[in-house]
Amino acid sequence: MLRNEAVNRYIDIIGGGPAGMMAAIIASGKGGRVRLWEKNGSLGRKLLATGNGRCNFTNQNISWDNYHGGDLKLAGGILENFGLDRTLEFFQGLGLTYYADSRGRYFPRSNEASSVLFCLEQEMERLGVEVNLISEIVSLTRSSGGWEVRQRGQVHKSDAVILACGGAASPQFGSSGQGYEMATKLSHAVVSPEPALVPVMLTGNWFHKLQGLRMDLRLTITRNDEVLFDITDEGLFTHYGLSGPLALKASRIIIGQGLECRLNFLPYIAEAEVIAQLKARRERLASRLTKYFLTGLLPEKLGQTMMTQSGLETDSSCREISDGQLQGLVKNLCRWPVNIKGLRPFKEAQVTAGGVDCRQVFPGSLMSKKAPGLFFCGELLDLDGDTGGYNLQWCWSSGYAAGQAAAEYVLTK
Repeated sequence: MLRNEAVNRYIDIIGGGPAGMMAAIIASGKGGRVRLWEKNGSLGRKLLATGNGRCNFTNQNISWDNYHGGDLKLAGGILENFGLDRTLEFFQGLGLTYYADSRGRYFPRSNEASSVLFCLEQEMERLGVEVNLISEIVSLTRSSGGWEVRQRGQVHKSDAVILACGGAASPQFGSSGQGYEMATKLSHAVVSPEPALVPVMLTGNWFHKLQGLRMDLRLTITRNDEVLFDITDEGLFTHYGLSGPLALKASRIIIGQGLECRLNFLPYIAEAEVIAQLKARRERLASRLTKYFLTGLLPEKLGQTMMTQSGLETDSSCREISDGQLQGLVKNLCRWPVNIKGLRPFKEAQVTAGGVDCRQVFPGSLMSKKAPGLFFCGELLDLDGDTGGYNLQWCWSSGYAAGQAAAEYVLTK
């Protein structure tokens, strides 16, 4: 069906983040007349902050195993329909070049998130998407034959609506949880939102000394001697504890009582080998001050901190380190007990766990089972991924599904 046959049939997309922009591009490309509503003064504010400003926009290892929420089978179908290959092809078609790092994370070759946003904005302009900035939608109601999308003092008639408002994480970029309120008023159940991929607060008075130190660590979490989580990844020490991919991935597990957490500062060396290396260092560096015993094996400030925390006299010589002290040091280096104080707030979370219950949408189209013509995509749904590009991939995949289905719904109505 040609575009002029749908000249008065609007698809309204509420939210100008990555999922909303993808939905707008797909729906418009399929012949829909699309209006995009964004309450901020610019699009993609949160997108610009992803990957520390570099935009880790997908991953080589996309699988539903990397996702969490109410319906992983639904997620698997959406991701299979528009997965890694189609995502890369899509962005390449917009003029974006990219590369994958050693962890399988894809970034734009420019290492600038603004490159991704520019390509999306240019494509929307080419397709004639009507982009409305500083345009907050305050309510959404059913009307005869369609929908009423309401701003303060103004109402817009629509044939289909895609809710792409995001979750509650990172409110400084405009996420307010407004989509949950709209969905609830339309009789949709919402799984209680919680911060996910969020830094971890630790108890102790020495972590602030390591602030800014970034290194690979191994974190093991157990309860009653059962291993619940065991991962080696990059950690970033902060004044309150630990951030970086390691902490973000672990944050979902660090809930509840009875957890025991341990850090390994030498994750790529077996404990027996660590003992052998330290004994050799004690002999080879006999005249060196003890405070510098680990310098060269670990970052200097971490090495000195571990010597102090292990109770060694830092102004003596390395030859005076006893076998017992060496064993205690090895234990601290390989199995340092970590006491979790809690998680940082929504402001510091990358994504939201929880959201609109996936059982209330059709798996292929993401259209509401309760309200025909209403579609959901992105973080608003009760699906979230691990850190490493998985959440942006969900935005691209779910935005594609909702945009395509909304266009088909309108054009065949």
